[in-house]
Amino acid sequence: MSRKCIIGQSGGPTVVINATLAGVIQGALKADYEKIYGMINGIDGLLDEKMVDLSSFKDQKNLFKLIHTPAMYLGSCRYKIFEKDQSIKQRIITILNKYEITDFFYIGGNDSMDTIEKLSTYAKICNCPINFIGIPKTIDNDLMNIDYTPGYPSACHYVATSLCEIAFDSVIYPIKSVTIVEIMGRDAGWLTASAQLVNEVYPDSIDLIYMPENIFDENDFLEQIKDKLKKKDHCIIAVSEGIRDQYGMCVSLDSGIQKDAFGHLSNNGCSNYLKKLIGDHLGCKVRAIQLSTLQRCAAHLASYIDIENALRIGSYAINCALDKRTGIMVTISKNRNEFLLSHVDIHKVANHVKPFPLEWIDEKNKKIKKEYIDYVVPLIYKSGQIELPQYLQLNER
Repeated sequence: MSRKCIIGQSGGPTVVINATLAGVIQGALKADYEKIYGMINGIDGLLDEKMVDLSSFKDQKNLFKLIHTPAMYLGSCRYKIFEKDQSIKQRIITILNKYEITDFFYIGGNDSMDTIEKLSTYAKICNCPINFIGIPKTIDNDLMNIDYTPGYPSACHYVATSLCEIAFDSVIYPIKSVTIVEIMGRDAGWLTASAQLVNEVYPDSIDLIYMPENIFDENDFLEQIKDKLKKKDHCIIAVSEGIRDQYGMCVSLDSGIQKDAFGHLSNNGCSNYLKKLIGDHLGCKVRAIQLSTLQRCAAHLASYIDIENALRIGSYAINCALDKRTGIMVTISKNRNEFLLSHVDIHKVANHVKPFPLEWIDEKNKKIKKEYIDYVVPLIYKSGQIELPQYLQLNER
């Protein structure tokens, strides 16, 4: 039986999502797929039958470039398939049948796994034999039933390196100042936790770390800063964009926060709100920095391990399809020095969020414990040691 597949990318990009795409293409070419289609802009493009033939990647030079290209080669979308919208699901199945698709691969985060869940469930009801397979990615690292998500290690390396350099820049003037660095993480603080990597190399460089897992208290926040500024001139804070107060409300300057198609809050004012709060109450110099899209597109700081495993995960998805697996997500787990690939039922992933372990948070000192360092370092650095730039500090200053 000849096989034809279609691959899509969805949600926010990472620096290794194209490596995963390359892995799927490599696996499909090796398995002699008759056709390898790519959706232009995910489900959004598929509904308009916007596709590209990916068979041209038999050229190894282009495949190598794809592996190391940031963002999303095929483009993205945030299209939500609603449970009751049977017509959309039927249209997708009709289009896939028109092109004689046997295997459907969707590379993305939680919302993309929601798409795989809905389409695979609908296909089973319709006795449609197409295999629907989810392939993980997200810098947020918040997917369930997986040790880590591709893209997360590289984003950690970028965040830690940037915070390290921000810390050096922030201490040059002999005046009281606060620097707030806002880091992506709407529902979980996995990426913000990587700030602790800096403290492992340059102790107490990042003074306070705030994440969504703990309730944000303004008064305590201000007291923590006051205490730091009694001991030194500079206070550097790493904060997740998704921190919330005791009422579950996002800390933000925006009074009317918008939601996307999946109901996620769009919050862009966390650091600016905190900057105003500190300025109003403490009166010192305050700078707010948003690392923003750089966290997910900084290919110059991609982790080699991250790229390597992203490629493997893509190829493994083809194996799952050949084994007639459907309604699954590819997973990865670490066993000592080895990364093992497997798969999990999509129902155990879609619409669930993996929070950062509370026991890894030093809530009193607003820092992250050693258990996290032991977890994350082997995901980023092949040497097993933190590889941040080695800079010289003047301790007498």
